[in-house]
Amino acid sequence: MAKMIQAVQKLGPKVVYGPPAKIGELAGWMARSSGLNPNAGRMALGELSDAMLFYLRRGSSVILPGLGRFRLTLARDGKLHLRIMPERSFLVDVRDTRHFVGKKLNPEREKWTNAEYKAAWDELFPDDPLELPAAGEPDEPGEPQDPPEPAEPGLAQAA
Repeated sequence: MAKMIQAVQKLGPKVVYGPPAKIGELAGWMARSSGLNPNAGRMALGELSDAMLFYLRRGSSVILPGLGRFRLTLARDGKLHLRIMPERSFLVDVRDTRHFVGKKLNPEREKWTNAEYKAAWDELFPDDPLELPAAGEPDEPGEPQDPPEPAEPGLAQAA
């Protein structure tokens, strides 16, 4: 039996990704909004990853005001993992759908209930019916929950 997450991934609403913003475009935007020379902006952005690597490799976290905190954690098998904790205000602004101007695929499905997903899935995949969540699990779409209170002021917990 198929799980609800499979149905949402296959049938649910999605962001249609545009081309990635490249360093020249970012530097140009920064120059127009701040008065920086575009070449200086490009150089600063180019050095950012090297600077972050230096500090992360020595065990320091890196805080970029307006964006969040980057830090390394160590797994029990010795592998390093990068953790990014966005600033709460950045996270709230990014998630504000009123200001999203990109394209969406299947936006009419943003309000679908589990029953509507089941009907659509079962019609497309009659040999693999959708298993609805057990009682007590969310049935209707709703507002995303706020992240828990951060350990540090201004930082949201990583999801």
